[in-house]
Amino acid sequence: MSAIALVGGSFLGAWAWERVTPALADAGHEVHPLTLTGFGDRAHLGSAETDLTTHVTDIVAALEVADLREVVLVAHSYAGVPATIAASRIPGRIARLVYVAALLPEPRQTLFEMAPPGFEEIIGHLVATEGDGWRIPVMSDEILDANFGEHDLSPDDRAWLRARGVGHPVATYRERVPDDLGAVDALPRTYIACEGAPGDPPTAPGTPGWQAATIATGHWPMITAPLDLARLIDEAARTPAPSGELAGS
Repeated sequence: MSAIALVGGSFLGAWAWERVTPALADAGHEVHPLTLTGFGDRAHLGSAETDLTTHVTDIVAALEVADLREVVLVAHSYAGVPATIAASRIPGRIARLVYVAALLPEPRQTLFEMAPPGFEEIIGHLVATEGDGWRIPVMSDEILDANFGEHDLSPDDRAWLRARGVGHPVATYRERVPDDLGAVDALPRTYIACEGAPGDPPTAPGTPGWQAATIATGHWPMITAPLDLARLIDEAARTPAPSGELAGS
């Protein structure tokens, strides 16, 4: 059916989609989970110089080298920013952008500038004390429970995430988003919000140019509700919803 590229958020590599990819493959899709520099089996390539441009380049290169076209590009959390920038560079290869509880970039701003007041100071302390001076450490239970609402991560899920998760290069939060993202506005886009995550999604149902869906779990649905997430991604890949809503969401 479709070529689907999956990009996880902070700390996550291609491994984070292991509970989702079988269902998408069974639905007939060609599935390509990606690992950004500094994560997963590319953790050894991360450094203090790993920035937003590095991750944009990772995504563009992965799609170009595999010569993927008509790609449904799925981005979770942090990955919404580099995926959007990547799509703006190669819009001819992208059939749809699907955001899963994802950040949406603001032109000419850094991710720290997009964050709530005080966030940069908190992260800076963690980087200095626990992240070797350049990485945001994988979250403790205290941080997870205080900041991610009803995340639904079981003790086994947390252990699985921490066993394979890797600290996030903080330079990605300090580099400014470019201002030339206009090509993305012409692409079909879907936003999948997570009911258990705090705050409101950046797009509301009925926003022009967007489909909207909601999944009844927390911020990491590829871990906590993989089959429901696979169903929504499959539906987004197959059929645009004329009403702006994905059926059954």
